[in-house]
Amino acid sequence: MFDFGFGYSEMFVVAVVAIIVIGPKDLPKVLRAFGNTIAKMRGMAREFQGHLDQAMKETGFEDVKKEFDNIKNPANFIEPTMAKKAAEDDSKKQVDDFNKLFGDAPPADAPKASPDTPAAAS
Repeated sequence: MFDFGFGYSEMFVVAVVAIIVIGPKDLPKVLRAFGNTIAKMRGMAREFQGHLDQAMKETGFEDVKKEFDNIKNPANFIEPTMAKKAAEDDSKKQVDDFNKLFGDAPPADAPKASPDTPAAAS
């Protein structure tokens, strides 16, 4: 859940120190009390978050949050019809450029080859 930089080796050292300091007889009671304390803290955090969510709904702040989320996503700034039209224009331009360079029929504005110049061998 949370990464506090503890690895298995650090947890093993803490467990050994806990057994030495607390003792094996009282260790289950301490761990049970620690678990109950953590459960209470989680419950309090969950209740606090619920109150915050309810207050956001009552004040209309949820709409503001949605607007900020929309601002974070740059795709929301482009209207879908504009994006589609721009993509179509780009693809049409690319097809036209390709046909000018490699098409069967030469474009109307292409210079004509003179009959006395030798053709380049391909």
